[in-house]
Amino acid sequence: MVMIPRIPLLSALFTAARRRHDNRIPLHMIDEPPHRVRLASGLFRNWRRAVGWPLLAVFFITPWLSWQGKPAVFFDLNAQQFHIGGWLLWSEDLLLLSGLLIGSAFALFFVAMYAGRLWCGFSCPQTVWTFMFIWLEEKIEGSRQMRRKLDQGKGSRQQKVRRALKFVAWGLLSLATAITIIAYFYPLAQWWSDVIQGDISSVAMFWLILISTLTFLNAGWLRESVCTHMCPYSRFQSVMFDNQTRTVRYDSARGEPRGKHNPDNTNSGGDCIDCGLCVQVCPTNIDIRDGLQIACIDCGACIDACDKVMLQIGRATGLITYQPEQQLSPLQRWRLWGYGALALSAFAVILVTTLLQPPLSASLERDRLALYQLTPDDTLINRYTLKLHNRSQDAMQLTVYDQQQILLHTTLSAGQRAAHSLDIERTTDTPSQALELRIEDQRSGYQQELPARFTNPRVRTASLAANN
Repeated sequence: MVMIPRIPLLSALFTAARRRHDNRIPLHMIDEPPHRVRLASGLFRNWRRAVGWPLLAVFFITPWLSWQGKPAVFFDLNAQQFHIGGWLLWSEDLLLLSGLLIGSAFALFFVAMYAGRLWCGFSCPQTVWTFMFIWLEEKIEGSRQMRRKLDQGKGSRQQKVRRALKFVAWGLLSLATAITIIAYFYPLAQWWSDVIQGDISSVAMFWLILISTLTFLNAGWLRESVCTHMCPYSRFQSVMFDNQTRTVRYDSARGEPRGKHNPDNTNSGGDCIDCGLCVQVCPTNIDIRDGLQIACIDCGACIDACDKVMLQIGRATGLITYQPEQQLSPLQRWRLWGYGALALSAFAVILVTTLLQPPLSASLERDRLALYQLTPDDTLINRYTLKLHNRSQDAMQLTVYDQQQILLHTTLSAGQRAAHSLDIERTTDTPSQALELRIEDQRSGYQQELPARFTNPRVRTASLAANN
């Protein structure tokens, strides 16, 4: 029998692997109850209301507003028109949208670097709708303790009825949100007429159901999961932050070590009494005492809750604050002002470009199928195609002038496109001659000049023959 030598290293590896296999820790699914947010009153909640309610009012009221007999804000995808107040933008103006997105990105960088996730905590639609759903939940179902009992199946029959009413309220708010969003793309008068008559198109019904469902799920169930796992802004915020960025911070030097509060104030530990309210009011279910975390949206709810507790136990507020780690002079923050300058520059370019856009878009193309025509009196004719686009919201009565004659009379309604064939006559002995057409709107007096070239191929051919 052949004996295989025993290698100490391999033996040790096999022994370690066997021990790991024998001592495995069993895994079990944890049925964690949903996070029920407690609403805290205070300064930051008042700020959220001051920002959120006007934004909601603008969102829900804007489709009802009109401008010169038309919706003030309306995105007509079929006609590729975008009505924003007195401006009429077209699909070819998408370059302006790119500039707007670039400017908005730099503005977001500026806000993030100066004030942290201020957009997330106060203005983001996900946050605004989530707090609105939480407010309905608390008003209908009751306090956080009552909602947690209902989650554990210990609620009374009346509480279960309240939960059903909460779902109804959520559904109505989601439906109102979907109707409002569709009204930005669908004429509101026609939309309501179709709803009343029950004649809603399948496309409109699809978007109504989809937007309502997504709103219900996002603000009702997903909530903080959208901010933590889906939103890309939370991922690159660390690139924007520095030591001078204002964020929600816990003063661990003052708060630690934590301990229960004694009525006689004989506690020798820190000011934090470990009440847990800062976690209960957090919409993303984090503990700010663990330090700056990527899930924090800087809404300030934990500050309101902590300040209220500090006042109740007779201690100074500010255990949780909204402050930078290091305070520097604003003049020393060059990257911050760089983001602001880039954002303002992008917005300025968009504004100037939009204001300077002509109400009429015109182009002149020479007919390539026929080089020229010759009349019996030896007059040359060049044929051109004139393309016109009325970019304004008013009709135009246009007259096209040549240097010698009137070439065209036409009327263009608002947003209309048209193409006209023009025959221009000349008697010339030169191979090419510059032309300049003038287009005038008889109603507004607007004028536009259009350059062109008149060619005489006969002269060019004769010149080439003479040279040869």
